Amino acid sequence: MQKTKRRQLFEIIEMGLSGNRAAGLFDGFMVCLIVLNIVAVSLETVPEITQKYHQKFIAFEIFSLLIFFVEYMLRIWVSVEYRPDPDQKGKAGFRLHFISSPLMVIDFIAIAPSLLFAFGIDLRLLRIFRLLRIFKLMRYSPALASLGSVLYSERRALIATLIIMLGLSSFAATIMYYLERHVQPEAFGTIPHALWWALATLTTVGYGDIVPLTWAGRLFGGVVMIFGVCMYALPIGIIASGFANEIHQRDFVIRWGLVANVPLFKGLDANLISTIAKYLRSSVVEENSLMAVKGQLADKMYLIVSGKVARKNEMSITILEEGGFFGAKSLMEKEEYKSNYVTVTKSHFFILDAREFHHLLNENPTLRQRIEESYSTVSHSDFGQAPAP
Repeated sequence: MQKTKRRQLFEIIEMGLSGNRAAGLFDGFMVCLIVLNIVAVSLETVPEITQKYHQKFIAFEIFSLLIFFVEYMLRIWVSVEYRPDPDQKGKAGFRLHFISSPLMVIDFIAIAPSLLFAFGIDLRLLRIFRLLRIFKLMRYSPALASLGSVLYSERRALIATLIIMLGLSSFAATIMYYLERHVQPEAFGTIPHALWWALATLTTVGYGDIVPLTWAGRLFGGVVMIFGVCMYALPIGIIASGFANEIHQRDFVIRWGLVANVPLFKGLDANLISTIAKYLRSSVVEENSLMAVKGQLADKMYLIVSGKVARKNEMSITILEEGGFFGAKSLMEKEEYKSNYVTVTKSHFFILDAREFHHLLNENPTLRQRIEESYSTVSHSDFGQAPAP
C-alpha cells in the first residue's frame, strides 16, 4: 500500500527511521539550528557584536521562529499517525492530547516569547526563554530524553537520597559546631556557618576555605569525607541503573513498533509480536553489501525495515523493498540459500538467527502459517512478501 504524504512526513519528523536520508537531514538541520540559536542568544549580550550585526540577529531570529513554528504545526498535523488507524474519527481530540505532551510543551515555550515579541509586545525579559530551545535537543537525542525519563521515574529514590544527604550534612555541621566553635568562631560560630563546610566536605569538593584546626575536628572531618564518598555515590548509582533500564525499554518499544508494522507480522497477537521482538536483532548495512550467498547453508532470516535488496541468480534479478523478507523458506527446510542477496541501498534489517527462528515456529504455529502463506503467493523459493493481514 502506498504511503500517504502525512505518513511520509510522520516518518521524517517524528520517527527518524534509520536509513531514511530525509529524516537524517531533517534531524541534522534542526539540531544545527537549535545550537545556532543558543550561540546567537549568547553573542547578543556582547555590545560590540550586537551593534554591528543587530539586523542580522533579528533576521536570523525571524527565520528560526518561522522554522520552529512550521515544525510545531506539522508535528500536530502528523500526530494522528501514532494511532493504529490514523483515519478514524476523533483526530481533533487526539491532537489536543498530543499538544499537552512534555516535548510539545517545550516546543511551545521555546517559540511563544518570540511570537509575542513579533506581534509588537515588548517582552524583552522573556527573550531569555529562547534559551529553552536547548531542551528541544531532547527530541533529537534519545539519550537526553531517556535521562529525563530516568530522573522522573526514579524521583522517589532520588528524593529519599537527598533527604539522607541533607540529614547527614546537618548532623556533620552540628558536631563540627561543637568541636570548632571556640577555635574558629567566624567559620563555625553557628550551625548554618558550619553547614557550608559540611556540604563542601560531603560532596568531596573540598574548597579549602574552611578547615578544622583541632585534632578532634580533623578526625571527625576525615570520617565525614569517607561518608561523603559513600553517600554521594548513591544517586549516581540510581541514575546509572535507571538509565540502563530506560535505554533497554526504549529500544524494545521502538523495536516492537517497527516489528508490528512489518507486513509479515501485521495483525499478529501483541504478545506474539513482543516475543518476536525479543529475538530479533537490528542491523544497518551499507549499499552493495552481500547479505546471503547462494549455496551457503541458511542460518538467518532477514526482514527489510527500510532500503532495497536485490535477489540475484542466473535467470533474473528481483528487487525486494521495505516489508519484504528472505531466507525464511530455506531455514524452514534447513537448506542452502537459493540466490545471492545484495543491498541496493543502505538498508535497515531485522535479523532472526536459525536457532531462534525454529524455536519461534515450534512454539507459535500462527507464525509458521503466516510465513507459509506468504510463500504460497510468490513463485520464488527464498524470499517472500507478507500477505495482507
